[in-house]
Amino acid sequence: MIDQAKLPGGLWVRTIWAPESSTDPDDRPIALVTDRRRLLISAIPMLLTFLVGSAIAILTTQRLLLFPLLAVFALTYQYGLRGRTGYYEVSEDGGLGDFLGLKTPAGLSAMRPTKT
Repeated sequence: MIDQAKLPGGLWVRTIWAPESSTDPDDRPIALVTDRRRLLISAIPMLLTFLVGSAIAILTTQRLLLFPLLAVFALTYQYGLRGRTGYYEVSEDGGLGDFLGLKTPAGLSAMRPTKT
């Protein structure tokens, strides 16, 4: 369905939804793609923020110190979700087609998911 050689570097296809055979023949498969590099870059500060926040919560009563850590955690989480992450149509040649966005496209529940 999707040709790994045609994917840009650093992208990881998590799931592909194939249209049912009884649906419109113009329907294209949809792939959920993750930008692996951004995900790994954001995972490191998220983990460190979690560990420091846990230590502050356990060792001190100053809960106000947790708010800046929560902001850093949220920003790094948002960074990891951006980039080229999102839903894409799979083109006929096996590459990525049109970008459909970060939110789940309409009609996806009528398709059959397959793990890659």
